Order: sequence, then C-alpha cells, then structure tokens
Amino acid sequence: MAEQHRIDLVVIGAGPAGLAAAERGVELGARVALIEAGELGGVAHNWGTLPAQALAATAERAHQMREAGALGLAAADPKVNFARVNARIRQVVEAASPDIARERLEAAGIEVIAGTARFTGPMTLAVGERTLRAQNILIATGSRPLVPDIPGLDAIDYFTPETLIEITRRPGHLLVVGGGATGLALAQAHLRLGAAVTVVDMLEPLGDHDPELAEAVLRRLRAEGMDIRANTGIVSLEQHDEGLEVALKSGPEEERIAVSHIVFATGRRPALDGLGLDRLRLRLEDGRPVLRPDGRTSHPRIAMAGEAAGVRGEAAARHGAERAVAALLRRDGPDAPVPRMVQTRPALIEIGLSEQEALKAFKGDAIVTRTGFAATDAARARAEPHGHIKLITRGDGRIVGAGMVGPEVGELAPLFGLAIALKLTPETLGSAIAPHPSFSQAIAQLAREYRRRHGRERGPGWRAAVKRLLP
Repeated sequence: MAEQHRIDLVVIGAGPAGLAAAERGVELGARVALIEAGELGGVAHNWGTLPAQALAATAERAHQMREAGALGLAAADPKVNFARVNARIRQVVEAASPDIARERLEAAGIEVIAGTARFTGPMTLAVGERTLRAQNILIATGSRPLVPDIPGLDAIDYFTPETLIEITRRPGHLLVVGGGATGLALAQAHLRLGAAVTVVDMLEPLGDHDPELAEAVLRRLRAEGMDIRANTGIVSLEQHDEGLEVALKSGPEEERIAVSHIVFATGRRPALDGLGLDRLRLRLEDGRPVLRPDGRTSHPRIAMAGEAAGVRGEAAARHGAERAVAALLRRDGPDAPVPRMVQTRPALIEIGLSEQEALKAFKGDAIVTRTGFAATDAARARAEPHGHIKLITRGDGRIVGAGMVGPEVGELAPLFGLAIALKLTPETLGSAIAPHPSFSQAIAQLAREYRRRHGRERGPGWRAAVKRLLP
C-alpha cells in the first residue's frame, strides 16, 4: 500500500458535519484530508434536508393558492405534477452542488479522497490501496434510517424520508410512522400537495420538544386536515393489489386502515459499520463510543460529530464538528447555543434552555414571558396571525432560552442566540430597532411584556396564557 505521512486531520464523511470540520481544520492551519465513500454533501444535501426544503417550498406555494381568499384573491386548488416537482428538487440539489464540489474543496486546501475508510490501527486508516497516518481523526459518517421490525414489513414496499423524496406520483393516502420533526415536515408537505395523510407515533408527537410549542404546531397541522395519532403502534402490514392494509393499535383498541404509501420516519442509527472501531479499544456504552462534551472519544485524538455522534439537525452538526476540531487541534471552539428547529409551517424553534430545564437549573427561579405574533402589523398584513414567542430568563433578568412557533422564526433565532451568549436582558434585546412592518417587532413587544409582568404574580399556567395569544 502507498503510505502518506503527516496529515494533521483526517475527516471521514463529507456530509454537513464532515465538510464543516474539514473547512474549520484548514482555517486553523491544519493539513486536512477528507474521505467520502459516496457523494459529497452526504444524505442531507442529496436526499435529506435540502430536497425536503425544496419539496416544502412547493407545498407552501400550493397552500397559499388554496388560502388566497384571505387576501382578496380567488382561491384555487393547484394541479400537482409530481414528476415536475421531483425534477425541480433535483435542480435545486444540482444548483447547490458547486458549493461542495471537489474542485472548490481542493482549492481551499482540503485533500479529497474517494473511498471507504477503515481503521487498521489507532491512528492509521486504509482507503483502497492507500494507508493514511493521521495526527487527529474526526468521524462524521452520518446515519442510516432505523426501521422497526413489524410483521409483514418484508413483504411490502415502504419508504424512508430519503427515498420518499424521489417518488414521481402523488400518494393517495400516506401513512407516516413517527411524529418527530422529520416525519411531520414530510407529512405536511404531502398533505399540502393533495395527499390524505395519517401520522402515528408510539408516544407523543414532538415529544422531545417543549410541550407548549409542540401543541401549537400540532394544532395547526390538525387544522389543515392532518390525522395525527399519539400512543399508536402498528401491529401488522399487508400488501394488496390496491395498496396496503395497516393494523393500528392504541391501548386496547385495534383498527385497520387502507393506505397507498407508508414512510418510516422512526429515527436513525449512526453509520459506523465497517469502520473497524474494534481496533481502537474505545470506551463504549450500548455499543457506541462514549463522547466528551467537545465530541472527543476516550481516545483524545479521535472525535465524532454529526449524526454519527447522535446529533440531529444540520446546524447542530456543523457546530459540533467545529467544536470537535478545535478540541483536537487544541484551539478555542465555538460556544454559542444552537437552535433546534422543526421545519413545519408554522415552524418551531428552541434555543438555549427550555422552560422546564431553566426551572430545574435555577431551582424554580426562572421567569417565562410570552407575546403573540398576531399583534404585529406584519401578521395582520400577511394574514398570518398564528404563533408566539416565549422568553426564558433567570430571576435576575438574564436571558437563558427562547422558544418560538410561527412564520419567519428561523430568521429571529440568531438574535436570541446572541442574547443568550452575551447574557443580555429583555430590555437590552428589546432596544434593538426592528423595521416596520416585520415579525421581529414582536421582540419589542416581548420586552414591554417582561417589564409589565416582572416581579408580579405570574398568573395561571401556560395553557391559559397561550389561549389569550391566539386570534
């Protein structure tokens, strides 16, 4: 085998985390090699986040056409050509591909190696006929869909979020198994494109998010016509000429429904098979390497990032990768809160501590302040009154978290992240002047509400508070 010496950082996997790690390594002066067995960009770019957002944009336009009556226009039910929708998605992916092209990466100083990496020793990797010796290694190999073992599964045609993107005919009735962020975003896109949609979850949909914010999103999805079932499992699956028959069970009750398509959005597992991690003698827990807060394993020169490390969301993957590279190269890493987003319409954003986390961390000395978007002129002008912001502060007024449901909340998240990082108070954040009309004017409303309520009786629970915010 050909042998190469002194590579400061080898990154395995060229998805969002791997690309961010490689670019950050070069910025810090390291000699970097990036190994990818498939297509640059990974699942997120080619079949995941980017295609899903392109699909959601088409679905949003279709929804706006149906709801045009609220703006004085004639509402219309659009005719959806799924083959053309799919072609547009591919165009979007291709248009973004030059940003991650091999030529651009190599011009930036990153050596790109095509092939499958396998550890042959603690700091050596085999890639085809080459042996790479690295000072530091970051594993960012992504993840694979986790599909539950259900009677009849082997005899049916089913989809995962990646393969569902490629269908060229509209589903008649789509069953989405899994009520997390990915499942609900895909479910809403297909609902708005004309499919009947049922979502089932073994527990509570969006159960890993603030229950107040989750309820606001689920309420809007149900209002659009989505059938969402909590605490519901699948007993069996049967393929028929006309489609699928699915046996559902919720408590003691069992029901059979007919669907045309089924997609499993039931989580993912790190793609670590074939890497040869057994050669590293890493500390494991449940068969996976134990990671430090900075992403390093029990071996101080080997780190993991992105979905290979169990991290969900592209922003979190990139942030974690940059932090891990900084730790490997002994530099200061980023230390800002990362927003967690559910990309439905309305979207859900959480950043920093949740209400429950803050109450626990500060032993009850936390204040929650809310304001609704309905009071902004932007919401009135655009006929988008739904959604609100909740701000979490310590007893001394320092902002420690925020949660939002509504339009444009992704654009507001960096402001709250900066406020948390700089330890601002609501008054300081609210002093920023927002353009008029804009949804960002809700931040000034939030500061006024904080001043009005601070130090007073906090009133009834969040459910009553949210009801007052609804139009």
